[in-house]
Amino acid sequence: MNTADIIVSIAQVAAGGTIVQAMVAVFRRRSELRQLDRQSDSVAVDTADQVVTMLRRELMESREELADVKQDRANLQRQVGTLSEHVSKVSADLAVARADLDRFRSSST
Repeated sequence: MNTADIIVSIAQVAAGGTIVQAMVAVFRRRSELRQLDRQSDSVAVDTADQVVTMLRRELMESREELADVKQDRANLQRQVGTLSEHVSKVSADLAVARADLDRFRSSST
């Protein structure tokens, strides 16, 4: 039993008990509510911190994925450029071959 409990017991005896008990119950309830409020705030802060951490991780992953996609796009653009050059060369070779074929056909007739 601590000092506060002793004082409450003496006050209960002096006041008849019920009023003091009611006041003690109210004060304890207020104390419990304050503690619960602090715990709720703590839980809310922890939850918000977890959400922020999750969002930061997702942001970093998205940035990494974006960098990979940009690199893939650059590689594909280079490949398209190379293929375009190849198509141009093949088209030029085809035009020369057709011209040679036309000359061959016209000279053989």
